[in-house]
Amino acid sequence: MKFLTFFILGGLYTLSFSPYNISILAFLSILLFMLFINIDSKRLSIIQSLFFSLGYFSVGTYWLQNVINNFADINYFLTIIIIAIFTIYLSMFVVLPVIITTLLNQNLKINKSFLLIILSILITFFEIARGYLFSGFSWLNFGQAAINTPLDYFFPVFGVHGLTFIIFLISIIFINIIKSENRIFFISLSLILVIIYLGIFNKNWTYLTKKDINVFIVQPNIKNKIIYSDNDILNRIKVLSDLTTSINHSETDIVLWPEAPLPITYNKLENTVYKKILNSIPESTHLLIGTFYQDKKFIYNSIVNASDSSNQYRKKHLVPFGEYLPFKDNLSFLYKILGMNLYDIKKGVNNNSIQIKNFIAHALICYESIFSKDSLVVNGQSDFIINVSNDGWFGDSLAPFQHLDSLIMRSLENQRYSIRSTNNGISAIINPFGDIEEHINFNKKGVISKKIYARNGHTPISQHGYSILFIFIFSIFLYSALYFNIKTFKR
Repeated sequence: MKFLTFFILGGLYTLSFSPYNISILAFLSILLFMLFINIDSKRLSIIQSLFFSLGYFSVGTYWLQNVINNFADINYFLTIIIIAIFTIYLSMFVVLPVIITTLLNQNLKINKSFLLIILSILITFFEIARGYLFSGFSWLNFGQAAINTPLDYFFPVFGVHGLTFIIFLISIIFINIIKSENRIFFISLSLILVIIYLGIFNKNWTYLTKKDINVFIVQPNIKNKIIYSDNDILNRIKVLSDLTTSINHSETDIVLWPEAPLPITYNKLENTVYKKILNSIPESTHLLIGTFYQDKKFIYNSIVNASDSSNQYRKKHLVPFGEYLPFKDNLSFLYKILGMNLYDIKKGVNNNSIQIKNFIAHALICYESIFSKDSLVVNGQSDFIINVSNDGWFGDSLAPFQHLDSLIMRSLENQRYSIRSTNNGISAIINPFGDIEEHINFNKKGVISKKIYARNGHTPISQHGYSILFIFIFSIFLYSALYFNIKTFKR
């Protein structure tokens, strides 16, 4: 029963994410986790942290069952085994920091409060590492719980992983102040956070330009299939065309379609379907299409400016097992046994900037928006963020809401407007401060027509990456080490 409590605490944390957004549960979950975990016992702490992380990741990633079972042609029981293995793998990014912390405790006899700070640092670094190992999976970062809270202002400085550290740090401060332990240290630590917060509160890191952009976002709400008939394709073309031409675009700058709504390369439709639609809208209106683009023998998942097809972005961070099979040549026998057949998509190498009229957009395709560091706006002249996605693979789950959270964090980190078109939801316009100004619900057909405003410049994190976060973490560690070991240093 005591281990089940940790499982419940892990699952409880996910209620701080969309669509529930009960942010206080994130702090309650971590506070109780830190309070009850037995760092003095390696065995107990491993089991406790494993149950906590299994609760966290199993509740947060159950939607994978829909993706694998319905679109990978793998039987149900094998699907459950794959998800179980993957959940255990993700859990190791919490369990391993706990193991290291308990080993430090056993060998160095470190103060318990200092150990919890070290644990918070390790969990933060392991979370960052999770975004890179085996192509990375930066879904369900703890810092995501800070969206739409007063902690929003930390995003442009420290990023989502910095918020992970801050959430853990605040929880430790509360534990010690409530228990009346090390009050001087933790009150001083609180003051440091408050001083930083006051310095960044309501800060405009980027600046408004004189350019405004009228955008028109299309959400066709067409169900995904593995194989499409000619009638399916013609129906998709009609829905997209009808939605696109549903209003007068005399003042529209950009029409945005979702990620690859048509299972045919752009090249084959350029002079027919796309040309016909372009002829039905003003020449000043640019049509942005999420599409597969063929260049020589390679296929790229792309965003193409159909009004000027030389301007395009090709996806760089591909989805393993969704867009390519890792080590396909060496593991082809295994993929045949599992029934996994996939035509590889080629990885793009161009930068994220795409020219649209006199605007520069920072482009992200689907999965790419979950990676904080890789999504940073390097080009200070980028006016806004553009994102296309196809979340129909997730089924009726929490995943589309969690995926939208990722783009909200990218808007906060880069302090720019984001415009998002998805096949069946959730399409949205997000302002530079993380507020959703307009959206179309999941599994609904519709359009958004709205004016957004260009911003240029850099936030601290977009200019310096995670260097500021690392300096901040090292400073907290050094201050903690000096305080809790002052007697040792005196001797």
